[in-house]
Amino acid sequence: MKLSIAMKQTILSLLLILCSGTIFGSDYSKIDKQAATVPGNLKTAGEIAHYLTRNLTLPSEKARAIYYWIAHAIRYDITKMNINNTYTNFQELVDDVLKNRKGVCANYAALFQACCQSVGVQSYVIDGYTRQNNKVLFIGHSWNAVKIDNRFYNIDATWAAGFLNGKKYTQQFRDDFFMVPAAEFSRTHMPFDPVWQFLSNPITPKEFDKGDFSGLNKDSGFNYSDSINVLTRLSKLDKLIRENRRIIASGLTNTFIRNQAAYNQQGIVSEKYNLAVDSFNKGVKKFNYYLECKNKQFIHLSMPDDKILELLSSTRELVESAERSLHILKTDNYELSRSMVSLQRSINLIKQNLGQEDKFAARYVKAAKPLRIFLFYKKKS
Repeated sequence: MKLSIAMKQTILSLLLILCSGTIFGSDYSKIDKQAATVPGNLKTAGEIAHYLTRNLTLPSEKARAIYYWIAHAIRYDITKMNINNTYTNFQELVDDVLKNRKGVCANYAALFQACCQSVGVQSYVIDGYTRQNNKVLFIGHSWNAVKIDNRFYNIDATWAAGFLNGKKYTQQFRDDFFMVPAAEFSRTHMPFDPVWQFLSNPITPKEFDKGDFSGLNKDSGFNYSDSINVLTRLSKLDKLIRENRRIIASGLTNTFIRNQAAYNQQGIVSEKYNLAVDSFNKGVKKFNYYLECKNKQFIHLSMPDDKILELLSSTRELVESAERSLHILKTDNYELSRSMVSLQRSINLIKQNLGQEDKFAARYVKAAKPLRIFLFYKKKS
């Protein structure tokens, strides 16, 4: 079952900041000039990224070229600002923005991520909300971070691309959203998961909403780097569980965060359901193999008895594991509820068939080997 990816949107800053081409003492003017355009025959993120970085070696230079091109080549799609378009996977976000050359922040962030991945730059997509002009905007937003020389930097290609004035969008490159240090970035961007603040003393949502940044220079001993390293080794389910624990612990201080926690919880239920389906499907595969062997009279009576019994036993174990997982799942999602009911029906059916085959196998292994062949003929008659 595929769950849609909620579109994250943003209202872009009204302030115009001129491009300088210099960030933290690095002159990117030559890279920017090279990254201004790409040939029209390049269609995929990988092709575009390799072209943009063809003469570059440093990760920061590669990230700069990708950032600069995206901010100039992709327009913000104001028609989708208040529409929750559904995408079944990450690649659809990338394909859509490359096809139309416009999108919202989720498209910008996904495209930046895809380009970085294709040229070996360690990057991440981060979801949260923002603060602009001393006002919190409870509108979902997505941005990126890169890890270079064991340090994390924030990048927001959406905000770099332009700004909105009322309902009018102006494409205007601004150069202050590239490789921004954590303490500075945290004044305007609040990730749902505090680990993505890259701070030893993460700001709470309550502090962010109030504009209280007095704790930015304090150190609470929070090791965000180790937490992120652990995340890269976890399954999708375990990532969701840990992320939601941190979100809840930071404080569900506004409806927006509560909705995100609920969305994550729905994702946890969905992932557990998917694991139950996987277990069931493995059981079905085992059972089908058993039936195939049985139809061949257990390979002309040469299959060992313990192998026959093991096939049925392992089938039952997988099916019952799926059923146990299913029984503890609760959801308000109508589509998922229907899928769960359907899966339970399938489980009931295979368990019924397993019961019949358990009886047959018991008779089979107890029968004298010369007489076993007649069990099959009796079955057919």
